[in-house]
Amino acid sequence: MRKALMLAAASLTVLSACGPAVPDGSQDFASDAAVAEAAVETGAAAPADPGAAARADSPPQPLAPVARIAYAYRYALSLPRDRGAELMSRHELACASAGPGFCQVISARADWTARDPGGRLELRGQPDWINRFRANLALDAQNAGGRLDEAVTEGEDVTAGIEVAATGSATIASLSERIRVLQARSGGTLKQRLEIERELAGLQRQYDAQQSQLKALNDRVQSARLTLEYRPGGVLAADSPTRSVAHALSGAFGLSMDVLAVLITVGSAALPLIVIGGAVWWGLRRRRPASA
Repeated sequence: MRKALMLAAASLTVLSACGPAVPDGSQDFASDAAVAEAAVETGAAAPADPGAAARADSPPQPLAPVARIAYAYRYALSLPRDRGAELMSRHELACASAGPGFCQVISARADWTARDPGGRLELRGQPDWINRFRANLALDAQNAGGRLDEAVTEGEDVTAGIEVAATGSATIASLSERIRVLQARSGGTLKQRLEIERELAGLQRQYDAQQSQLKALNDRVQSARLTLEYRPGGVLAADSPTRSVAHALSGAFGLSMDVLAVLITVGSAALPLIVIGGAVWWGLRRRRPASA
């Protein structure tokens, strides 16, 4: 069987080389015969489809267009009161040290002496840097004696807005060019030329607005927003059995301080009246024996 296959393959090769020109199908057949001959010589099976290997090496085609998504992340960290301000300062410094090309501080607000202490930090930066930064937030909270309570990822698809802005800009640019070609032609009254100038100015304003919107959308896609909320709590995590007791004690202490503050305020306002009233009463009592 092996010799018969080799003889058949050799015969086809000779016929294809010595015979007249054959149609394309015959050439393909001769090529297949050569493949079969090589397979017989190497002891391997001939591939059923010679183009299968080439198709296997080609990269897979995407099934759908890639959406342009602007990402925003929100994290909430529960930390001890004395460590919350420190961790927030370290996070803000890390963003500032990375440089404006990687991270920028949008806003920072903290009050750790109020009745409801806490802080809020908002960052915007390059997506890769933001992803590396937020990957360590849980560990940062744990090292500070706290925990990560909340992690939210929000994405907004701005593909349609980008396409609309890009198409609008291209259309306005083409229309402006056509108007400039007409303007370059000789003829036309001064009124007509002034009208053309006004039309061109209006189109330029529309073009600038479309370009500004397109840049804003692209900037949102090429950057990510990260909002960090720092809350008091620390080791008293949400699943701690003593968390409700600690919260009640904290509320009772705060209420007591509020009552004390009210008493101090009322006392400071009533003290002058008490002093004046006591002096008048003391004076009246001293005058009674003399008059008697």
